[in-house]
This record gives sequence, structure tokens and C-alpha cells, in this order.
Amino acid sequence: MKERVIRWASERARFIIIVEIVILFSLAITFCLYKFGIEKTYKLAGILTPIAVMCVTIYFALNQLNLGKGQKALSQRQASTAHTKLKLDLFDKRYEAYQNIIEHFVYCYDLPMGIMAYLSLSKEENEEYYSVKSYGRAGFDRNKFIQPIKERATRKIEEIAEYNVESKKKRELDLERIRFLYSDDVYRILFDFSKECHELLGHQHRTLIVCLSREVDSFLGIPTLGNPNMADIEDRKSKLAIELKTKIFDTMRPFLHVPDQ
Repeated sequence: MKERVIRWASERARFIIIVEIVILFSLAITFCLYKFGIEKTYKLAGILTPIAVMCVTIYFALNQLNLGKGQKALSQRQASTAHTKLKLDLFDKRYEAYQNIIEHFVYCYDLPMGIMAYLSLSKEENEEYYSVKSYGRAGFDRNKFIQPIKERATRKIEEIAEYNVESKKKRELDLERIRFLYSDDVYRILFDFSKECHELLGHQHRTLIVCLSREVDSFLGIPTLGNPNMADIEDRKSKLAIELKTKIFDTMRPFLHVPDQ
């Protein structure tokens, strides 16, 4: 668009100059005819015409040179803009792939492991639940009460497994992109990190299934074991968090900025 505007302005200016030269030349011829007569004017025109043509040629040559310089500067600016856009695109693609890996870890890290978060009891259900569980109630159908709550909790827990499967497919694509966008070292580190997050989330899902079963059995008055020890999960989460803040950040820091070249 800018090039067309420059070309149009140049052609318009050239047309105006040609008209002005023709007018001035006509006025000069008219003046000479009036002042010196036809014969002297003819001789004078023979001398001045080549000079005028040469001056006009030089003017247009200089004008074309300046136009060429302007077009060259515009081309350089466009090339610089395109280069900058390519650098920003590379940064965006790197950050997007990295962010997808980190989001999966954050999901694992923030996942609540208390089973009550999945029972999602309403206010009325909560009062009924703890009243019956703590003090009992003659003739109360515990199984009928707990069954819909168990189904609701099961659906929520199964969403974790579904997320883990779906995000695994997505992370596999991200890891392939990371292989080309970063380096082999970054790829190997993030591959291992992503694998550990996937295994941790699977362990969290299985643990919650066991916790739900034992919580339901406890409500129904069935003797059961205590809930699984959460120390292993918390320990694995802490190790992954430390690895993310140290090894992964240090390895990826040179890549997570707009490239200089």
C-alpha cells in the first residue's frame, strides 16, 4: 500500500513538473518572438533546447534516485518487521508448548486429596451425613442416602482419569514440538518431568477411588481400613516442584525470551 502511494505521488509530481516546463518554455518562446523576431528566436531555441532537455533529464534522474532510496528504506523496514515477527512467533510457540507441560503439573499439584471435596455435600446432606454417621438413626436407609452421593463423587474422580488420558495425548504433541523448538536436553528433561506428572496423577486417581470406597463403607458401618497414607503423594509433589524451579527453569531460561537473531 505504501509503495503504491509513493509511486502515485511520484507520477503526479512528474506530470505537474512537465506541465510547468511546457508552460514556461512556451512563455519564453513567445517573449523571444516578440523581442527578437523569428530568425533570432529560432537560433536561440536551437541553443537552449538541448540545455533544457539536459536539465530536465538530470532532474528526473535525481528524482528517480531519491525514489529508489525511499523504496529501499521501505523494503528494509518491511524486512526488519518480518524478521521481528518471526522471532516473536518462535517465542510464542516455545512458550505455548512449555506452558502446556506446566499446566498439567499445576493440575496435579493443586488437586485436592480430601475425599469430602468430591462428595460435594449440600448443606442439608452435610447435616444428615454427619448426624447419621456419628450418632446413627433407627430405620434410616443409609445405602439409599449414600448411593447418589457416591455416584456423584465417582463421576468427579473419573474426570481426573479422563483428563490424564486426554492431556497425555496433547503433551505427546507438545513434546514433539519441543524437540524442534528447543533442544534435545530440554526435550529429555520435559519428557521425564511430564511422565512423572502423568504417573503421579494416576496414583492420585487410584488413591481417591480407595478413599471414596472406604468413606462409603465407614458411613454404612462396615469395618474398614484407614485412608491411604498421603505422605508419598505429597513427597512426589514436592520433588516435582523443586525440579521445576531449579533444573527445568535453569535449562529453559535461555530459550524463554525473544531470540536476538
